[in-house]
Amino acid sequence: MEEIERLVDLYDCHAISRRALLGGLVALSLRPRLAQGSARSFRGRTINHVSLEVSDVSRSKEFYRRMLTLAIREEGTDFCEFRLENGFLGLYAEPGRSRGIDHIAIGIDDYKPAAVLEKLETEFPTSKPSLEHGDQVYFRDPDGARVQLCSVDYKR
Repeated sequence: MEEIERLVDLYDCHAISRRALLGGLVALSLRPRLAQGSARSFRGRTINHVSLEVSDVSRSKEFYRRMLTLAIREEGTDFCEFRLENGFLGLYAEPGRSRGIDHIAIGIDDYKPAAVLEKLETEFPTSKPSLEHGDQVYFRDPDGARVQLCSVDYKR
């Protein structure tokens, strides 16, 4: 319930779009299914981060800093990550990517990328799971939203 309230608060203060709110709620709705699944299911614990693709990192960085007084976790010429209490908001400018929400990341217990990928391939093959950058597992929900699974303390 805490995470739902946090998402709604972010939406109410215009920190995330309606689409981001809906994406977060969809991700949270996966929890009961995973918890009810086999003993091999994952236990989601946090919304670790939301990644946004932006056209101008400097402009978006200023916008979020002015609006939300967020501290910068890390930044470079083509990205800026803001620290949140239990995660972060990432702004990225990657050529060829659509603007808006790129993905949300859910922190799970006992995260081991190869094992997580194998479980997804076995239990949720239609989610098109993939391993990217050697340690990041992504999948698509039934409506095509991109979701990342990660350790609870990823990038903390």
